[in-house]
Amino acid sequence: MTHRIHIVGCSPRSGTTLLNELMVTCFEIGGFAEHEQSIYKPYDYRDEILLTKYPLQTTVVAPFLAVDPDLWVIYLLRDPRDAISSRSHRKDTQRYWSNLGLWRELHGAATKLMSHPRFITIRYEDLVTAPDAVQRELMARLPFLELRHPFSEFHRHARPSRDSLDALGSLRPIDSGSIGNWRRHKPHLVAQMAKYGDLSKLLIELGYEKDDSWLAELEGVSPDDSGSLVLPERPWYWHLGKRMDLYWRAAVYWLTRQPALTPTLYQLRTRRRQRKSAR
Repeated sequence: MTHRIHIVGCSPRSGTTLLNELMVTCFEIGGFAEHEQSIYKPYDYRDEILLTKYPLQTTVVAPFLAVDPDLWVIYLLRDPRDAISSRSHRKDTQRYWSNLGLWRELHGAATKLMSHPRFITIRYEDLVTAPDAVQRELMARLPFLELRHPFSEFHRHARPSRDSLDALGSLRPIDSGSIGNWRRHKPHLVAQMAKYGDLSKLLIELGYEKDDSWLAELEGVSPDDSGSLVLPERPWYWHLGKRMDLYWRAAVYWLTRQPALTPTLYQLRTRRRQRKSAR
């Protein structure tokens, strides 16, 4: 059976593209998506290892972990102040790609899974300051991974897709320059905290701050929410429908993992998607 690794995040701009490119380049991985691929999407099982990533699927991976013993989920955790302040995407540098409400939702889902043996939390800050140490940690947790290159040398060997390159900004050595980026976006952070609540307790719990003295840096800053991500309000029945759809998809996913059914179901689901795309 295929060992599947699926990367999710605490937010867009949490480092999932960087980790995906690091793993594709620096480990022996036969199957991978060029950029993002939903855990729902059918895939061929001929590769020993399949790597996919979809940062917003932190809220849906629990039932898939329950039905697939060969699935590992890697969760990218990033300081919420930096994650919601990122605009460094080449497709649009004028808008923010996340908000604090979305960060809280995704991290809340991750918190419930952190004791699961196949749910691995990686801090973005560790990834960009000590990439080779993170690589060793991944190899210890995922013993089927085989080393090709050190993470610290990935920029010499990587061949990212156009979409991945847009998300990364450029192909360059890993650096920690993005840590603390929120200090260049204080009006945005003040507006987000006014809307979604204070972060002090959470930052202390996660080890990003020792106390709330960092709030002094925001004193006198006027809030500015221009360019912020705004998500639509959804009624309760929409959420119920999404939950029912999730369990249906997890059931179908379980069927695709049965050796006797895998080839047939993969072909049927692939043809169905091809017909939809052709319309």
